[in-house]
Amino acid sequence: MPPPAPTQHERRSAFVFWWLCALAGPPIAFATAAAGLGMAVTEPLRDVALIVLASVAEEIVFRGFLQPALATWFERHAEKEGRRKAPLTPANAATSLLFAALHLWGHPPIVAASVFPVSLVFGRARELSGRTWPAAALHVYFNLLLYAASWLLASGR
Repeated sequence: MPPPAPTQHERRSAFVFWWLCALAGPPIAFATAAAGLGMAVTEPLRDVALIVLASVAEEIVFRGFLQPALATWFERHAEKEGRRKAPLTPANAATSLLFAALHLWGHPPIVAASVFPVSLVFGRARELSGRTWPAAALHVYFNLLLYAASWLLASGR
């Protein structure tokens, strides 16, 4: 049985969410890069290809498999009476916590910690859409913005 169609309020909320992501991304990327937490710029074509590949692969694993599995587990183990749909679900929080923790491998702790709220946004994109690709597209968008900001600041432009 297909899921119920989104309500007018849910459609408006999703519209606002996507616009907030689009508009907030560039200033967040520049602030992050300016704080010294940007990406290394070595070979732009190779770097961009790796950013796209890694972002999509991470989303397939985390929002494609782990978050839906955790959502099913949490639903089975939680009382359903009186529960409302919350903007932050336990599945999104747990997935984002693991996602951020795994960024400790190869990144300073401050970078891994800063990944957590961004991961919550990716998780929310997954929940709003019911699909993995919007979270992957958002991840690619955010990472490419951070790369561009890092490149612009490093080149003095």
